[in-house]
Amino acid sequence: MFLMIRLMGMLLCLGLLWGCTVPAQSDTSAASPVAQAPVEPERIAELEVLPEKVATQVKAVLSEEIGVTTLQIESSSRETWSDGCLGLRGPTESCLAALTEGWQVKVVDPATDRWYIYRTNLSGDHIRRSTRDEG
Repeated sequence: MFLMIRLMGMLLCLGLLWGCTVPAQSDTSAASPVAQAPVEPERIAELEVLPEKVATQVKAVLSEEIGVTTLQIESSSRETWSDGCLGLRGPTESCLAALTEGWQVKVVDPATDRWYIYRTNLSGDHIRRSTRDEG
């Protein structure tokens, strides 16, 4: 009888230990489907294309500055700026200390072949002219 109780106790302990172990995950396909869901190529391209609204706003700002209306977007890239001033903070300026998603846009005046670099937030509501432009 004592042996039977002792054996049952050992089996109970082994069962508890077995239930507390974490199974090894050698197969990475068993991971969450959300974590491994591939991004569709169309969605990637959509994220990298400058929205027409942003392009129009950038050209309008430059047109106001230089008085030229025949401007063209030569290139653009999606960027993450270091602060709310789009990485263009002046010495006496205070900016939101947060990473800001946005665009870098190269605009060309075809009549003079001069180019201008602008930075925007993602929606194009905040636009600043870069200091490294006018090529």
